[in-house]
Amino acid sequence: LILPFTETLSRWPPEKFVEEVLVKALRAAVVLVGDNFRFGHRAAGTPAMLEELGRRWNFQTEVLPSILLRGMPVSSSQIRCLLEEGRISLANRLLGRPFSVRNAIEPGLGIGHSQTVPTLNLAPYSEMLPATGVYVTWAKIGVSSEEKKGAKSQGAEPPSRPLRSVTNVGYRPTFGERGLGVESHLLEKWEGPPPDSLEVSFLYRLRDERKFDSPEQLKSQILKDIRRAESYFRISGDIAKPISGGTHEISQI
Repeated sequence: LILPFTETLSRWPPEKFVEEVLVKALRAAVVLVGDNFRFGHRAAGTPAMLEELGRRWNFQTEVLPSILLRGMPVSSSQIRCLLEEGRISLANRLLGRPFSVRNAIEPGLGIGHSQTVPTLNLAPYSEMLPATGVYVTWAKIGVSSEEKKGAKSQGAEPPSRPLRSVTNVGYRPTFGERGLGVESHLLEKWEGPPPDSLEVSFLYRLRDERKFDSPEQLKSQILKDIRRAESYFRISGDIAKPISGGTHEISQI
């Protein structure tokens, strides 16, 4: 169930939210919430109120205690705050997996191929991103069903595992660009059909994004970033390898 957060919805009192959403729409039998859960207009609803309403509408409410990691509450608000600060390693620990984004690939301006290093560029992305900067990442490439079918017919199954990569989140200030972008340089060769989409999993933050005096200086720094990323993967070993199910173990260098 997806509810657009409209002004009308934001003004629902707790009782109406429970009746319309939990009872009529979801027909909930058991509702699990954290001990700091709030709902309804002006966050007037509390876990105790939800338990009372559950008895009225015949559903069970279970209130779960907050989970702390090194004294820090594990919550979506805390994780968003860490991502905004670029503290990706700690955000990943709270998530229990690397933070990742996925979107279609769009053609770039060719600057990487001609002046620095080649990259795969995500189409404009409007959801949550970590702070601008350069990151060690896994890049999982997607291909269209037509391309995948064509590759299979030729006996060439496209690789499905994520590839080691370095990713920049930022505005490319050296080249005067203004739009926020996500671009990944692969540390491994992609042996498959033309990529259609890209999922980037962020592992470790290398540095801030900054403006360089020339493309040559930027390229020199990117090569240093690549060496540090390769060192990260080499030192992390099996800890940084993707595991089954599309999740990853997390490490901090």
